[in-house]
Amino acid sequence: MTCMKKSKVGYLIIASLLVWALAQFFFLPVTCSAEPAYMITESELATLEQNSTRQLEISRKLALELQIAREQQTLSDQASSEAKLQINQLQKQLTELEAWSKKQEELQQKILKSLPPSAPGVLREIGAKIDIDHYVTGISYGVSRRIGSKYIGFRGEYDWQDKKTGVWVTYAY
Repeated sequence: MTCMKKSKVGYLIIASLLVWALAQFFFLPVTCSAEPAYMITESELATLEQNSTRQLEISRKLALELQIAREQQTLSDQASSEAKLQINQLQKQLTELEAWSKKQEELQQKILKSLPPSAPGVLREIGAKIDIDHYVTGISYGVSRRIGSKYIGFRGEYDWQDKKTGVWVTYAY
């Protein structure tokens, strides 16, 4: 029996050491890594309170500015929506005016085509060269084309008394 008691005591000692070693292994790092406690003075506490008060005031100002910015954004969004509506209305009106203008232009073209021309597009002229003593001594023929409001043309002439021909470039305004 004594041998058995010694063996139980030995196992008990080994088990105790093992528990102690495991406890040291698991709990020692926790106690070593725990942050140390700091003591602050009254002046440090006052400084911290002042800093905290300033940060709260800054936070309130920022919150107010954020609220104002949101309101301005809402107003801006409304103005943008109204502007888009106006743009759409103006584009619609512009399209209608362009169509109306085109119709007016077509109508004006039809009216202009139906009216007799105020000035012919081509002028033809026949002339006679007159000498006081011998009456008619030559003839001429010319053709002019209207370009804008002016006429540009050619005229040929023949003088049978002098037996000479001539060609003229003409410009009428």
